[in-house]
Amino acid sequence: MKIICLIENNIVKNSDMVCEHGLAIYIEKNGLNILFDTGATGIFVKNVDKMNLSLENLDLVVISHGHYDHGGGLESLLKLNKTAPIYLRKSANEDYFLKYLVFFKKYIGLNKMILSDNSHRIHFIDKNIQIKPGIHLITNIKNKYPLPGGSKYLYKKKGNELKKDDFSHELMVVIEEKDGIIIISGCSHNGILNMVETAMDLFPGKNIKAVFGGFHLIGSPLLKNMGESKDAVHEIGKKLMEYPIEKVYTCHCTGKKAYNILKEVMGDKLEYFNTSATVTF
Repeated sequence: MKIICLIENNIVKNSDMVCEHGLAIYIEKNGLNILFDTGATGIFVKNVDKMNLSLENLDLVVISHGHYDHGGGLESLLKLNKTAPIYLRKSANEDYFLKYLVFFKKYIGLNKMILSDNSHRIHFIDKNIQIKPGIHLITNIKNKYPLPGGSKYLYKKKGNELKKDDFSHELMVVIEEKDGIIIISGCSHNGILNMVETAMDLFPGKNIKAVFGGFHLIGSPLLKNMGESKDAVHEIGKKLMEYPIEKVYTCHCTGKKAYNILKEVMGDKLEYFNTSATVTF
């Protein structure tokens, strides 16, 4: 099994890859080729070519939630792949906004026309399902721990009003292996601790071989500040160390400041999942 970061916010030094504020991950497992998220603009396709991968033979596409930085590359993908089914939450097709104070508001949802024009390939789900042997899409995420602090800037439109986003449009992937499970999240808007707790409940007694994804510990992407206090990020790291997790690979909306704090706590158990990084199991 192989998991490759096609694009995220950063690149390895001296790399010829491109990067952007977004996330796209390529997964190879037992002959299946899976794309998890598509980045913000579609430029991840350039990295696909440089890594000698192909999007034409994908078996599955999963969009983690209804924000542009994870589904904005769908148009580019659809030009290259004509058959792979695309899975996402039903509410991912709603209107989502980033809002600061009173004066700044930005639409951050998906392109509804693309979803509509390709409805024959779109599968909206609202319950946990196994889409292929050992490949699970998890929608019912626990709420034992608070949502990440950076989520306070995120809204969805209800009628003519903006309401706080409840992140009911988010899902995660759990992949079963013989010796444990792997958890893959896009932004962990529901909280990475809640996602780990959910996986442990659904797969009791299973070792967690790895956790991948962004943890949304960044506050404002513009200011690159943290959405949590240093102490709160420290506690998240401590709690992650208590779970039976072998390795954590984080990136994107975790933010470099929060990553450095987590690294202090988690040491070698934590790695940054840069654009072009490849992990083999």
